[in-house]
Amino acid sequence: MLDAALLVVFVGAVPIGLGAVIYDHATRAAARTRAERIWTQMQPVMVAHLKQGRPLEYGAVWATHSGLVCGLINGWGSFGGLSGMTPFYVWKAGKPVFAPEVSVTDFAPGWRDCATDAWIELVKGSMETGWCATRQGAKTCKMMSG
Repeated sequence: MLDAALLVVFVGAVPIGLGAVIYDHATRAAARTRAERIWTQMQPVMVAHLKQGRPLEYGAVWATHSGLVCGLINGWGSFGGLSGMTPFYVWKAGKPVFAPEVSVTDFAPGWRDCATDAWIELVKGSMETGWCATRQGAKTCKMMSG
């Protein structure tokens, strides 16, 4: 009798599990479309804002469940000196927020969401910050593990 009850519970759970997978797939597809639209709209804004004389170098770029588009960009001289890979985020096609341009207390809440919820990958790349994470920095930096 117990085996029959377990079988009913297990078989009964399959449609719920399948429904959750279908719902997540549909939700993810719609979110990917929104995130890709935001990302496409933001690229020329970022080019104009950073005023770099070369194509922008991105690390990883991703979207969160809350709708933030987050990532890392090589700041070159845009933030003073060779800043390397610098965190940024964009909220629903608003203005990009770059870590060096705002206070830590203003940047931290959005970046906390970014750092804990990399849901949809938009650009494959490293999530490391700093000079060594750039293509040029990777040629000169020596990584040590121990």
